[in-house]
Amino acid sequence: MEWKDAMPERDVLLTGIPRSGTTLACWLLNHLPNAVALVEPPMGVRFWLGRWDRRQASASVRQFFMRVRKRIAARRPVPSFHIDGEVPANTVEERRMGVSRRRLARPGKVLMAKRLSAHFWLIVKHPAPFTALLSELTGHFSIYALVRNPLAVLASWNSVPLPVNRGHVPAAEWFDPSLRKTLSRIADRWERQLALLEWFFEIYRRTLPKTAILRYEDIVASGGRALSVIVPEAAELNVPLPNRNTSPLYDVSLMCALGERLLKTDGSYWDFYSRESVERVIAEVRG
Repeated sequence: MEWKDAMPERDVLLTGIPRSGTTLACWLLNHLPNAVALVEPPMGVRFWLGRWDRRQASASVRQFFMRVRKRIAARRPVPSFHIDGEVPANTVEERRMGVSRRRLARPGKVLMAKRLSAHFWLIVKHPAPFTALLSELTGHFSIYALVRNPLAVLASWNSVPLPVNRGHVPAAEWFDPSLRKTLSRIADRWERQLALLEWFFEIYRRTLPKTAILRYEDIVASGGRALSVIVPEAAELNVPLPNRNTSPLYDVSLMCALGERLLKTDGSYWDFYSRESVERVIAEVRG
């Protein structure tokens, strides 16, 4: 494969609300013969430590894409979270033992064994930092964001041992001091989660066109074909996928309590999901 060091039209940034299906989207895109999707790779020491200069963000991302394309052309492993050398569909275990589900994926490198053309699609997903840097990155990259029913997001956050469980996303707070200040002022964990949920939805509503915002529910219902707005070849996907918005892994009583709180709020998430959609989730888990 001839190395193409600059493929801006096929270099894609994928972001989204944590636990909205961004890893699933990468797993599905990796089914395509001419696409590589990486899950939260470290993009250099300054990025990993949250010390990027916001003004230099787009240049830093571009350099990362060039490095990865060069490694793939040389058939060398590339950075990504993985499970046993494979990009997974989910980074946490799909069963609940005790309080929360363990994270199974680990940072490392994966080897893309499939044969790629010189013009392959390269998708890199980072939910928190790409969201915090969205205003700097738009205009330089093709960017897509995933969203999910807000109650299902909250339920998932509270089933995993990740910072969102406590109402924090350090990788976003590094790049957005105003978010960090807002969350630091909220003592109640559930209120912090609601504030964080609003932050994600509001940035997407304000920054991205509607065509660049994908719903988890549509991806699942279409067997992955909804991802064709990112990579046109995804229109051929037909992968049976369960909708996990009412997963038995979620705490039903907590989910109902959070749902009641959510319905009393006014947030940007209501621009994407109706209150009736949340009420239906509550009714289903109660049933």
